[in-house]
Amino acid sequence: MGSGDDRPDIPGKIVFSAKDGEGTSQIYTMNADGSDLEQLTHFGPEGGATDPAWSPDGKLIVFENYTGATTLGPYLYVMDSDGTNMRPLKKRQRESISALIGSAPAWSPDGTNIAYQVCTNCELGGRDYEIVVVEVAGKDYDPDQIHAITDHPASDMKPTWSPDGQRIAFVSDRDYVDADTLRFRKDLYVVDTDGSNQRRMTETGFARDPVWNPDSNTIGFRSSSSSLGLFLVSVQSGVIFKVEEDFSTSIQLFPVAWCPDGQKLLITARDQSEPRDYSLYIIDTEKNETILIPFGPTNIGDADWIVRTTK
Repeated sequence: MGSGDDRPDIPGKIVFSAKDGEGTSQIYTMNADGSDLEQLTHFGPEGGATDPAWSPDGKLIVFENYTGATTLGPYLYVMDSDGTNMRPLKKRQRESISALIGSAPAWSPDGTNIAYQVCTNCELGGRDYEIVVVEVAGKDYDPDQIHAITDHPASDMKPTWSPDGQRIAFVSDRDYVDADTLRFRKDLYVVDTDGSNQRRMTETGFARDPVWNPDSNTIGFRSSSSSLGLFLVSVQSGVIFKVEEDFSTSIQLFPVAWCPDGQKLLITARDQSEPRDYSLYIIDTEKNETILIPFGPTNIGDADWIVRTTK
């Protein structure tokens, strides 16, 4: 594993959220080797920013903005890769709802659409999340540009695109929503972007945080069971493989993003004995190597990794 004095040779840039000194979540970027840390947002305690994602060309970052958010959820915002030109992804004319509401945004591979999750009944205390796609073009809210991918009275969450942009994977509790003792379980599903051809990929109830591999053939995800770990599922056969890694059993792993080579996986790791202590690692799934990325914050939240960047 790497150290702060011996930076690993890792290409690209990472964008992530972490709490500042006042406890407010902000967006940061750094080189993938942990150098050149830069804070992009400076929200006050009444707001905050989470879940950033790079556009495919590296020019833009979409994220959740909690300033003025309601029980419906945060607003989706976008900014240039250096933090300038911050604005709503889609501006709404309604005074009470100024921007498009949603969370867990993910860019389509061609950069023309963003998939996200939206809660349709959270203002009533519910948890009916649906996967929705919005066209990126245009600055104003246009209902004709928004397309629902799922429609189920359950929590369909954490969308991730297939490399060809034709399918979306997500996790859902739809097979457990009516079972009180299993209500926290979720499985992995794949669906075409028109909402057809839905397939259930796992049946354990412990699938979380899917990330579609650039090879198109596999999806990485983590297990939330007592047997913690990272797994790959074959999209074609449904066969599940465990990712070999050398973390202790007390470390919880969260898959973040793949390198374009489909071999290296960026993850965050949390020691459950120190809940606020997060670290970033690269797992080389072919060489079974684990590389620590040395960086400053230890309270990192969501992150994304891009190898092709314009800066």
